[in-house]
Amino acid sequence: MRTRHFHGALRLAGCILGLLLCGCLPEVTPTPEPQPTATITVTPTTTATIVWFPPTATYTPAPTRQVEPTEDLRPALGEVIFTDDFTDTTQWLTARTGAGSVAYGIGELTLAVSQPKGSLLSLRKTPQLYNFYAEVDALPSLCRGGDAYGLLFRSSSAEDFYRLLANCSGQVRLERVKSSKNALLYDWTVSGQLQPGGMLSTRLGISARGSELNIYVNGVYQFTVKDPVFTSGVVGVFARAAGDTPLTVNFSNLTVHGLDSQ
Repeated sequence: MRTRHFHGALRLAGCILGLLLCGCLPEVTPTPEPQPTATITVTPTTTATIVWFPPTATYTPAPTRQVEPTEDLRPALGEVIFTDDFTDTTQWLTARTGAGSVAYGIGELTLAVSQPKGSLLSLRKTPQLYNFYAEVDALPSLCRGGDAYGLLFRSSSAEDFYRLLANCSGQVRLERVKSSKNALLYDWTVSGQLQPGGMLSTRLGISARGSELNIYVNGVYQFTVKDPVFTSGVVGVFARAAGDTPLTVNFSNLTVHGLDSQ
């Protein structure tokens, strides 16, 4: 009986001890399982590479342009009718007047205009020309702006002729003078073959076939005029001052060809 009470008391004491222990001890929180750490991927920064000596493009030269010779637009020339180096002093009319003088030089004929706005001309005595191509070198000096010089052709007198003019502004013009009255056939036009100013030689050319008159400067075609008034005559030269300053023009190397039949 005493043993049974002892064992019951012991069990009771155990229970009380268990309760005491459960009430006194702190609540244990379960430790969470560790989560995997996210891996940070570092993106490398792109750094431009410095090229200290960049490659140079290989030079490719432009194709060389073939220089074509200037097309000769002069008419088909026949035999030489005559040449004049201005050494025969019997062929040209010379003079000394208030306007100036016409005189022979060394291989040239010189027209020196001294009168303000004065003009001079000289005609060759022979031959009479019909269809032909004529060229003469003209070298102006003391030449300014509107000063003019030129080649006369199909002239029957000092009052009747065609007149091819060039001026010191680089222009050309064609006129008909009949009974000393001037008629314009082709007005002043700039020529790429004429340099403004003096001291530059220019070769003036005229082709006359019937009523068709073709004008050339330094062998280069300029323009065409048709005029039936004069059909034949001699050639001549001309100079005119536009202002109060003198003008001198030397003419040389006159050549006249016949024209081949077309």
